[in-house]
Amino acid sequence: MREQHADEISAVGLPEGTDAYITERIARGDAETLSFMLKLAYLMGFHAGYAAQQEEPSGTPPGPLQA
Repeated sequence: MREQHADEISAVGLPEGTDAYITERIARGDAETLSFMLKLAYLMGFHAGYAAQQEEPSGTPPGPLQA
């Protein structure tokens, strides 16, 4: 998925300081915070995909990034 959607993913900008924050969490071994961030992102994507699927007319196939 990373390679298949590289252009779309690289076009998403994160707030300034995000990379430094993640690097700091890694350096401190703060797996708990990183795990929380990943879980939160997963759940938000899951809910967004579910909501988008509910809005589609029946018979329409889901898009490639549907959860």
